[in-house]
Amino acid sequence: MSSGAGGQQGHDPRTERHRDRDERLYERRRRAAARRRAQLERREYDPAPPTDDDWVAPDPETDGVRRVRPPTAIGADLDQVLAERGWTARLRGARVFAEWERIVGPELARRCEPVRVAGGTLVIRAENQAWATQLRYLTPVLLTSARELLGEEVVVDIRLVVGPLQSSQETP
Repeated sequence: MSSGAGGQQGHDPRTERHRDRDERLYERRRRAAARRRAQLERREYDPAPPTDDDWVAPDPETDGVRRVRPPTAIGADLDQVLAERGWTARLRGARVFAEWERIVGPELARRCEPVRVAGGTLVIRAENQAWATQLRYLTPVLLTSARELLGEEVVVDIRLVVGPLQSSQETP
């Protein structure tokens, strides 16, 4: 009437053996990981007490503190991140919008606007064909001005388009 030994249903000695083997394997892995952590801690341990020149931070795993690298200027770290991601040239190109009046002058700034800088080409939108013609004559001067303010490699060419200015549509 009863199935299995001792009246227990579903008791399989093979399952118990596998469970024991798995537990032993996991325990061995936990001990190996603990040994690696201990070796790393011993290697990085500095028995000298922290000085005023050391930077320390609370250690979340213990009640003590641990030494950390001294802080660096955020500008240097930010420049490194921008360069790694390839954003440096794009950000320099985006400066054209902030420096627009200095690049073209106040009168031209009211009659044209930068559209984008892509691949070294600055696209300028003029409000009508007459101003586009004027800008065409001033292209060498605008290139020089843009290169002086933004850097040599940011703007290497200028392309002109005609259309309604976005900046004039934003203001009532």
